[in-house]
Amino acid sequence: MKKILIVCALSSELNNIKEIVKNLGLRNVKLSFFTTWMWNYNTILNLTRFLENESFDFVINIWVCWYKTEIIPAFQVARIYNLSNNKELIIPNLIDFLSLKSIACSEKIVFDSSIILEELFVDMESYGFELVCNSFSVPRLILKVPVDKIWDETKNFDFEKAVTFLKQNIDYKALLEKVISYLDKKEEKIDFEKYFKVFNFTFSEKEIFKKFYFRYNSLVWSDFEEYFLENSSLEKKVFLKELEKFLEKFLIK
Repeated sequence: MKKILIVCALSSELNNIKEIVKNLGLRNVKLSFFTTWMWNYNTILNLTRFLENESFDFVINIWVCWYKTEIIPAFQVARIYNLSNNKELIIPNLIDFLSLKSIACSEKIVFDSSIILEELFVDMESYGFELVCNSFSVPRLILKVPVDKIWDETKNFDFEKAVTFLKQNIDYKALLEKVISYLDKKEEKIDFEKYFKVFNFTFSEKEIFKKFYFRYNSLVWSDFEEYFLENSSLEKKVFLKELEKFLEKFLIK
């Protein structure tokens, strides 16, 4: 059972997305939904608290943004430029779904388009989302739907238009099929049975092991085989607990 989390800033927009994807009839997928509220700090705090207690195979961030000159239906974020500290984050391109674009991220509502420099789009949450997901080493995707032009439309944000664009501008069936295909291929490449033969894992313990395995390969600069051989004599519950504790040292808190 693949666990996919869809994240929005506000519940009003998320509820509409929820209704669409729940009627797609997808099998062997557990969809969860979470709202972070607006701004980077809220995103960082709320999403971190949530992911500390829940694990997912893939996380998708979908929400609106402002645009400078030309509106497009939607795009996939490839780079985030944080206006407050002049730092950038590059998003791992795990899935080719929409055109790749760069976006600015601001701690304040942007009324002057010159503030975002050469960037064509701006939001208030993408930097925090990527920071948190990277710290948990969870595969993710950020999709943005431009709604309001910076200045007049910024001052009069149209929630109804935002809801309409979020419903119409993204093909949610195609999106989730791509995510599921990515997860299928990711699992096919790894022979987990050689590990499961050593430990008589239950189904839930196998899923926990897989999560830790992928996290290890994302965070640790050493071969997992070496770690496994060194600790394979442990009792299975102790092994999982020690592996979790080991990985904690590599997470950004």
